[in-house]
Amino acid sequence: MNEGKQNPTAPNSPNTAKTEPVAYGYCSWHRGYSIDIRIISVDEQGSGPGGAQSACGPCRDQHDLIPFSDRP
Repeated sequence: MNEGKQNPTAPNSPNTAKTEPVAYGYCSWHRGYSIDIRIISVDEQGSGPGGAQSACGPCRDQHDLIPFSDRP
């Protein structure tokens, strides 16, 4: 059996470099795709689909946006 020689806990390993997963998606503020997307607001509806507004890191900083999951 051939087992890989990679060390999953190596210091420069991508698995240990970040504590949170990085999401790629559409930023509603600069209207383009980017990495590090976080949901800012959720639009709920009684019937039919709702929606969500997401923002990338630079837009969150520029517009002082607080991610939905970080709110009390």
